[in-house]
Amino acid sequence: MSEAWRCFVAVRLNAALTRRLVTAVEGWGHRPDLAGLRWSAPPDWHLTLAFLGDVAPDRVSRVVERLSEQARGHARMRLEAGGLGGFPSSSRARVAWYGVADPGSELRRLADDVGRAVDLEPDRPFTPHITLARAHGRAVDLRAWLEDAVAPAGILAVDRIELVRSRSNGSPNRYETLAALRLNGGGRSVRRRA
Repeated sequence: MSEAWRCFVAVRLNAALTRRLVTAVEGWGHRPDLAGLRWSAPPDWHLTLAFLGDVAPDRVSRVVERLSEQARGHARMRLEAGGLGGFPSSSRARVAWYGVADPGSELRRLADDVGRAVDLEPDRPFTPHITLARAHGRAVDLRAWLEDAVAPAGILAVDRIELVRSRSNGSPNRYETLAALRLNGGGRSVRRRA
């Protein structure tokens, strides 16, 4: 039996939003109060819709089929992005994030449908965000940063979902897209492991 793959379903950031965030993060990375954070690489930025955990490689094609059915049933979206925060709280953050507005709950419905398609039980409320950094060591107090940082405004174009494999050969994780599935019946593009 082959080793299971750690997988998640995500929305990747479009180039324009990535550029805006890169500029902001470059400025924040030099702040002494944020020295306890390890910033994620821009190509790794994504919005997680569902974390699948370990998936047997021979089950990936079935997961892709189920996700494809869900993708066809959802329209493309353009959502406003902006705002910053920390999980679990701003004073004791393990994660620094950039937010995405979902006023009509379309993104939440997509996340719910994706979760059901892969047999996940909802374990916490869906909070649309992009993880920018994680604490390496103790939790970090983000309150001063949140008071004076200006999050770049932008648009997250949601036109596809991706099944992504997370590989951790030490640190940091590497992400490999296994399948990219267009929303609203736009077809599908599948990448297989070489």
